[in-house]
Amino acid sequence: HTNTNTIITNTIITMSNCTIIPVPALQDNYMYLIIDNETQQAAAIDPVDVDAIQAAALTANATITTILTTHNHWDHSGGNLKLIRSTPTIDRVYGGVGDDVPGCTHEVTDGSTFSIGTKTNVSVLFTPCHTQGHVCYYVDNAHVFTGDTLFVSGAGNFNTGTPKQMTEAFDKILKLPDSTNVWVGHEYTAKNCAFACYCEPNNKEMKERLEWAKSRGSIHVGGRGTIPTTIGKEKACNPFARIDVLSVMEFCGPCVNVDDERAE
Repeated sequence: HTNTNTIITNTIITMSNCTIIPVPALQDNYMYLIIDNETQQAAAIDPVDVDAIQAAALTANATITTILTTHNHWDHSGGNLKLIRSTPTIDRVYGGVGDDVPGCTHEVTDGSTFSIGTKTNVSVLFTPCHTQGHVCYYVDNAHVFTGDTLFVSGAGNFNTGTPKQMTEAFDKILKLPDSTNVWVGHEYTAKNCAFACYCEPNNKEMKERLEWAKSRGSIHVGGRGTIPTTIGKEKACNPFARIDVLSVMEFCGPCVNVDDERAE
């Protein structure tokens, strides 16, 4: 079972079927390697910095065969074509339906499934809002990669979508088990926690999380970073995951759109 034999070393997590390695990129982006432990075949998630993701794969003795793209923004998909050209072992590039992901060979939507190597299973959550075809990847019944939909204590911008779409996306993600590791697309945690404390000033757990985030710092500038979070922690400390909690409803004030009160 995937919840056994878990080894955590800094932010690298090794479980029975796969190993997750976060790789920082640009100013605050996170890329990831998902390595199937049996075959050492790997998927690269949002590999915008090709040199860095290839170096991480080399260090881990892994072979990149797959690209998983959460959405089409350049800071997530901008390395796809270069990585494909420079890595002949890549034979699959996944992206959301209608998202126009560069190099995409397999468009996926809600319920799509596939595998990395022989043991690591992936299913897709279709979460349009930040982009029209944004997807999240649920891996090995233990990890979810949320791109720019759900952040640690925050939510992504509604670039092409609506509050209703983001609410539906959060509902899908938050139905996963509380123990699920959540790997996000950016290190935005400290400022997200500051807003969360502004939203719920009497929430002791949020205050503690803000101080924790400040102490961790960003991995991009020599800190330790704040990933992964978990579904359970987000339910406790993410105001966008707490829209049905009275204190958050009071902060938001009266609803303008009575037809969709939760989203508004």
